[in-house]
Amino acid sequence: MRRYALLAALCAALAACAPAAPPAAPPKPATPPEPIDGIYRGTSTRFQADLKSCPHPGLVLLVVQNHQFSYHWSYGVYVDGTVAEDGTVQGTAPSFTLVGKRDGKRMEGDVTNGTCGLHFTVIKTDQ
Repeated sequence: MRRYALLAALCAALAACAPAAPPAAPPKPATPPEPIDGIYRGTSTRFQADLKSCPHPGLVLLVVQNHQFSYHWSYGVYVDGTVAEDGTVQGTAPSFTLVGKRDGKRMEGDVTNGTCGLHFTVIKTDQ
């Protein structure tokens, strides 16, 4: 019996001397969010055209400064928009609404006056 007690004590002593497991690696720092301001380029598609005078879909260029931009609807008509920190995109002009969402470098939304409607999708570019 004494032999077993001595063997158990020896095993416990050896286990205490064993090297400890290496510490876990520290977590990687979070990637900073993509800045909102910048140049966004993309296209629009038409989802409503109740009149022949509705604008044609095409290329879209949005320059966002201080979280604000102007969406060019047609000759002389611009819809002012804003991009919130949570990614919500909204804007208005007389008889127009603009709603959308920004996620990272991608922004998309709908602009309508109730008779004509365009959906736009743009991607933030470096230039």
